[in-house]
Amino acid sequence: MDKRKDQEPAARWREASEREADLIRQAQEGDRQAFEALLRLHEQHVFAVIGSFLRRKQDVEDLAQDIFLKAYVAIGRFRPGAPFAPWLRRITVNTCYDHLRKIRRRSEVTFTDLGESERDVMHVLAEKGCPSTGTGSGDQVAARDLAERILAGLTPKERLVITLREVHGLEIAEIADAIGCSRAAAKVRLWRARRAMQICIQRLIRQEEETAHHEGRGE
Repeated sequence: MDKRKDQEPAARWREASEREADLIRQAQEGDRQAFEALLRLHEQHVFAVIGSFLRRKQDVEDLAQDIFLKAYVAIGRFRPGAPFAPWLRRITVNTCYDHLRKIRRRSEVTFTDLGESERDVMHVLAEKGCPSTGTGSGDQVAARDLAERILAGLTPKERLVITLREVHGLEIAEIADAIGCSRAAAKVRLWRARRAMQICIQRLIRQEEETAHHEGRGE
């Protein structure tokens, strides 16, 4: 086995880390181009998190600009040597949370709101929980659409934790860091969010049974 090949990923990682550290230092010294280059390394993740909560392209871009401005203002307080990605993620998550609280568009989905494909995957979602928001087969897309309908009815805190966990794959420690709470509190919030989703799905299933019962009686 060629040891040099094994060392290549580590060498690339060190090079990327050193490059990022240089950009952070330059940005803290007031170099705007360095700050923009730093953002380009992480903007894809920022847009992905925002896109978990907002669908209109203009809304996503507006919130991203708000996040980038906050990061620019706060970069001088960033502690050199600390990981940059979690720091930017905290700003992103907090900004998304503030936005969700501001719009307050919680709506309770009902069985009659669902399309045929969403009704077909409802029982699967009840067993497996919140799916990824990525594209996939027809069933996966339907499950994603149904999950998004249900998530829209949760509180902002519930939406945040379950989206960070189920959609973005963050560990409990990362979620706790992102939302600014203890690991124990993050676990409790995640449990409550999952429970809220299950209650909603169970309600939809009961409505499905009631609809079938009424249709069977010709009502």
